[in-house]
Amino acid sequence: MSVETNKRLVRQFYEAIERRDYDAVAEFCHDDFNFYVQVDHRMAGAIGLVGSEKKNFDMFDQFTFKIHELLAEGD
Repeated sequence: MSVETNKRLVRQFYEAIERRDYDAVAEFCHDDFNFYVQVDHRMAGAIGLVGSEKKNFDMFDQFTFKIHELLAEGD
């Protein structure tokens, strides 16, 4: 994939979270995906990620994920 394709995917992922489109968020996750809320707290699969982020959005109506800078070039 190109750098621009990767950046577009990252933007689409965070836009789906912002829209609270949890089905779309889940589609970005591989079947073996693990989400870590904290270093020692693993949540399995897209269900773990969606569950965690849904709690944030449900508790804080103004909760956002804004990309301020996206770096993908080089290492």
